[in-house]
Amino acid sequence: VAARAVAAATRAAEQTGSVTVLPLLAKAARVALSTLGVVAVLSALGYPVASLLAGLGIGGLALALAAQKTGEHLIGSVAIGFDQPFQVGDLVKVDDQTGRVEAVGLRSTRIRTFDRSVISFPNGKLADLRTENLSARDRFRVATTLGLAPTTDAATLRAVLAEVRALLEAHPKAADDAPWVSLLRVGALSIEVEVAAWFRTTDMEEFLAIRSEVLL
Repeated sequence: VAARAVAAATRAAEQTGSVTVLPLLAKAARVALSTLGVVAVLSALGYPVASLLAGLGIGGLALALAAQKTGEHLIGSVAIGFDQPFQVGDLVKVDDQTGRVEAVGLRSTRIRTFDRSVISFPNGKLADLRTENLSARDRFRVATTLGLAPTTDAATLRAVLAEVRALLEAHPKAADDAPWVSLLRVGALSIEVEVAAWFRTTDMEEFLAIRSEVLL
C-alpha cells in the first residue's frame, strides 16, 4: 500500500529512479511482513517458534551465500536507481559499447547498440563500470583538422584562419565558447589547421546535421 501511494505521488513521478527502486523495496517488505505474520500465527497457536527462527536464520544464511551474485545485482540496481546515471531512452557509452537504454531491470540493464543488437549488463558490474551518458550533454562539439597545401603562403593561411573562425561564430547554433581555430603543425605534405567549435543542441540528429553543414 505504501509503495503504491509513493508511486502515485508527484515527487516520485519526477524521480525516474523510483521506477527501479520501489518494486524492489515493495517485494522485500512483502516477504518480511509475510514471514513475520507466519511466525506470529504459529506463536499464537502455541507452537515453539524459537527453533523455527533458528532454522530460518540458518536457511537465510545459506541462501545468502548461494545467491551472492544475485544480491550484488539487486544492490547494483538500487544504486543505479538512486544515482540515476542514465534513464530509459538515453544514449550511453559503457566500456566500448554505445547504444540506447531499453530497460533497467532488477538484475540487468539492456542496451540496444547501433548494430541493433541488445547487450545485457549485470547491474552489479554496471554500477562499477565507467558509464558516459551522451544524452546528458548540454552541447556538442565539432572537431576536425584541415590539411592545406604545403605551398600555402602566410597571407592565405591567415585569411583561412579568419574565414573559418568567422563562419563558426556566425552559426545560429554556436555556443558562447569561442571556437578554436589555430595552426597545428607544418609538415612536408600539408599544413594542418586545428578546428573545434561547440554548438547549442542536445539532439544527436540535429548535431549530425550541424556537423555536416559546418564541414561543408
